[in-house]
Amino acid sequence: MTDSNRRSFVAATAAVGTLGVAGCLSTIDGWGDGGDGEGTGDHDDNDSESEPDDTREFHYHSADELPGETLVSFDDLDGWVTMLDAGDLDADEDDPYSGPQSASLTAAEGTEYAGIYTTRSGGEDLSDSTLSLAVRFADQEQLVLTLELFAPNSSRSVTLRRTLIGPTDRWTRVDFGTAGIDGEPDLSNVREIRLTARRRGATEGPIDCAIDDLRVASRPDRGKVMLLFDGTLESHHEIALEALSEYDFAGVEAVIPETVGNDGRLSLTQLDDLVEAGWDVAARPRTGAQNITDYSDTEQEGLIRQTNAWLENRGFEDGTASFLTPRNVMGPTTRDLVEEYHDRAFRYGGGTNGLPISDPYNLGFFSGNAGEDTKTYIDYAAAHGELAVLHFEEIGPNSMSELAFENLLSYIDDADVDVVTTADLDEYEP
Repeated sequence: MTDSNRRSFVAATAAVGTLGVAGCLSTIDGWGDGGDGEGTGDHDDNDSESEPDDTREFHYHSADELPGETLVSFDDLDGWVTMLDAGDLDADEDDPYSGPQSASLTAAEGTEYAGIYTTRSGGEDLSDSTLSLAVRFADQEQLVLTLELFAPNSSRSVTLRRTLIGPTDRWTRVDFGTAGIDGEPDLSNVREIRLTARRRGATEGPIDCAIDDLRVASRPDRGKVMLLFDGTLESHHEIALEALSEYDFAGVEAVIPETVGNDGRLSLTQLDDLVEAGWDVAARPRTGAQNITDYSDTEQEGLIRQTNAWLENRGFEDGTASFLTPRNVMGPTTRDLVEEYHDRAFRYGGGTNGLPISDPYNLGFFSGNAGEDTKTYIDYAAAHGELAVLHFEEIGPNSMSELAFENLLSYIDDADVDVVTTADLDEYEP
């Protein structure tokens, strides 16, 4: 979004309304080596899966806007096999993300998941790398994508995962973060890669998922942690501010303008205090008990515009760069509007984000109040150069206790990570 787009609407705002996988082992070689089974594992082999991006047509991004290089283009599906009882794999020439076709994964109702895999006899070196994938899905409102890297076998593997809550029928990119490690994998020798798409939040209906342009990029040496505070709650000032200051950390406050100054919520003065302490703010429209997708297109735009206008009119214009998705649900219209009025968007993703970022409008967070699970994701971010965005609501009685919050900050301080705010993400975004 340009500065003029983000800032030109303030005067007009008053006129706008509100708003697990089973399968036979494959003998097919040729993942990333052109199908001859004799590849070296280098990404720059002279083959169809590793051609320089500037030789390909990208329908939704130019190659120079995306980090890294294409590892698998899905222009040729010969090296891919469907898992046992895990749906079907077909070429999809209708609206591919890049090149002449995408890969279509489908599974009928009653089939647990759609899954495919490919093998590489010579191994692929994915050490010090991050993976991202273009995805478009329909029929299901929520989807869980899982990548498994056998390095070199299933007992020495890395699992990457991402939860998507919309948008349906729209291409987006997933920057995969680590979700599990089995044994002691050697990522310089990846022999098999598996991809599954599963329903989330529903058990009925088919799975219909298109994938394209699996990319690999060099990851940073150090992981990043972001502390994201939602709800414009007073405890973020009264408890979190002082606790973070002890470690010289800064957070990000997602501001719901209509709540500022209300009982139990941040006052304008308290919000100023956060910013003076180095915190960033983000725009968070108020939708109450509804999803933003429950509003009409015009109403969604009105919510986004007036939230930005409130921030700008009170000196928090930098906060309009970032959007926190209300109730985590993003529809196609919401996505289009957020791209027009913001530079990035956060919503629930169930884990960490790979760095560098290929899609800043699909940044995932997870709960900062999940005990050992939260610490595990911090460890993954530290070990694999990923971004862990921790989401907090109330700090204090009947929620995350002050002691638990302080212990978590101490854990982060001891970890090999940098605590960042939204302003620090520019370095890792396209």
